[in-house]
Order: sequence, then structure tokens, then C-alpha cells
Amino acid sequence: MLFAIASFSFASAQKKEIAAAADQVKSGKNLEQAEQSMLKLLENQDNRENEKIYRILNAAIQKQYEQINEKMYLKQKVDTASMFLTLNKAFAYAFMTDSVHQSFRKKNGEFLSKYIANLYTGGLYFFNNKKYKEAYDLLDTYISSKDTPLLAKGRQNVKRMKPAAFRALSCAYRMDDYPKALKHKNQALMYKAGRAVTMQYMAEIYSQADSTYNMYVETLDSGFREFPCEEYFYTHLINHHLANQRLAQALEIVDTAIVKCPHREQLHFIKSNILLNMEEYKMCIAAADSTISLTDKIDDIYYIAGIANLYYANDLKQEAENRGEAFDGKEYLETAEKHLVEYRKRCPTRKDRWGTPLYHIYLNLNKGEEFEEISKTLK
Repeated sequence: MLFAIASFSFASAQKKEIAAAADQVKSGKNLEQAEQSMLKLLENQDNRENEKIYRILNAAIQKQYEQINEKMYLKQKVDTASMFLTLNKAFAYAFMTDSVHQSFRKKNGEFLSKYIANLYTGGLYFFNNKKYKEAYDLLDTYISSKDTPLLAKGRQNVKRMKPAAFRALSCAYRMDDYPKALKHKNQALMYKAGRAVTMQYMAEIYSQADSTYNMYVETLDSGFREFPCEEYFYTHLINHHLANQRLAQALEIVDTAIVKCPHREQLHFIKSNILLNMEEYKMCIAAADSTISLTDKIDDIYYIAGIANLYYANDLKQEAENRGEAFDGKEYLETAEKHLVEYRKRCPTRKDRWGTPLYHIYLNLNKGEEFEEISKTLK
């Protein structure tokens, strides 16, 4: 009997709570209180199908948004962030309601259709203010609304799917939330203005989330084919091959990129470095000369040019000796000297790099004064 009385009291209290919330919605006052009251009731499993609760919940949040919207129209002070977050809640409650009761679909659909574009605007607002979680939530709702039955008559208002997907992916990437980032990747890739950046973000995500690196390399390959002059794709692709000792593949990437963007001095520098490691000294000299002709701002290119000329002279001398011929290599040694002296001037503390090569050059060129100076320096 006590249980029955308690149950009756609880049901009676709940009815009063619902009635009070309905009055608040009708009067347009204490709407947040009505909203929270209905959400609290929905935490009880027994209330999950109570139509009244859903009706009052949706009316409370929708009226909140319309009141904020009216203030903005009247040029009264409005909390912009709160306005967009309230709208997003209105969409969330409508989606939740439609999954249980379709009897509110028409009314909720009419409301959502009027304001759907504001979700996109809100997403950009939060994105520009670097509030990426809020931005993602609004943009995700905007994109998801395209397929909901609630917007059967309002889908024409969802006009910015591709840029919205690009921004949503960008937000999730900045939050290191990779599943959320990849959720909208297909539509983000269709946004031409952001496709290169999208592919870059995807490559970064796969470099962290794909233990096999297959998707990472595949994305880099695709990005490089489409955007051969984008530094991100060719540098990361080259570094991947170099890390795996695939010098020929790295060189192939560089050569392809140079054809597309021949005046990119960085590419010529990278090529000279690869060729030096491949011991292709003649080609390395040509690549180093190309780099120097394009820029004088890369210090290390003078080291590479000097070493390549020195080693090439040694190779030619060895070949000549094998044929029983004489070869002093003076031309290449003097060129090597010029470049290494320049490198020494630029990087005086890097004695570990220019010291020994200059020692051998001065020795072979019989430069007594310079040889004595470098000998003392090395000691």
C-alpha cells in the first residue's frame, strides 16, 4: 500500500512538473528552466515515449532561439555564441524527438528549415574564434541535417555542404579527434578550394593513426600527383623514401617536381643532397650549380658543391690511373676550394665539415700558406 501511495505521489508530482513547464512555455518566461525540467524527466526510462515531454522540450528551446533572434532583429544586445548554441540544441532535440515520435516532424521540420543556414554561419563564427569543438558541433549538425526526414522540404537550404565538411574536418584535426575528422572527408575532398589542405590533414592523421603507413603514403602520393608544387607533399614523400633508404624513388619524386616547378630552389638543393648520397658526383655538381644560380641563401649547398667537386676529382683521378694516364684534377679542386671557403665563411663553427676537405685540397694544390693555416686550425 505504501508503494502504491508513493507511486501515486511521484506521478502526481511529475504531472505538475509537466504542467508548470507547459505554462512557462506558453508565457515565454523561464524557458531554460522548462527545458532542463523536461530533460530531467527524460532521464527516467519510463518517460522516454511521453509525447508531452518532447513537445514541451522542443517548444521551450525553439522559443528561446526565437526570442534571441528577435532581440538581434531589434538590435538589442545579444550573446552571439549563446544564440548559435541554442539553435544547435534545437536541432539536437528535434532529431532526438523524431527518432521516437514522428508526430512532431512537420512542425519541427518547418522550424529547422527556416534556420538551417544559421548553423553554417555559427560554425564559421566559432571557427574564426578558434572554438573548434563548438564549430565542429554546429557544422556536423548542418551536414547531418541534409539526410534527416525532418528536412524533407527544407534540404534546398543546405547549400554549403562541401565547405562545411572542409571546416568540420579542419576543426576535428585541430582537436586531434581523428575519427570525427575522417567522418566528413569525402565531402571535404570535393571542396576544390580546400582539397590540398584536406589531403594534407588526412596524411597527418594517417601518419598517426595508420600503423602500416599505407594510407599515409597513398595520400601523399595522391596529393603529390595533384599538387606537385605543394611543398608538404613532395617533402614528406621524399623524406619517407629517404627514411627507408629508397634514394632512387626519392630522386624520381624530386625530378618530377622540378619539371612542374623548375624555379623552386629547395627542390634543386634536395636533389643535390640525394645525388651526393648516391655518389653521383657529376650530377650532384650540376644540381648544386642550379641551386646556387637560383639562390644564395642556402648555406649547405656550398658544402655539397665543394664535396661533390672534390670527390668527383678523386674519381676521375682514379679512373685515369687505372688507364695509366695522368690527371691532376686541378679544375675541380679549385672549384671545390671556392665553394668550401664560402661555406667556411658562412658557417665558421662547422670545422667538422669544412676542415678535412680543405686540408686535402690545399695539400693537392700545393698551397703552402693555406695548408699551414688549416693544419693549425685542425690541431
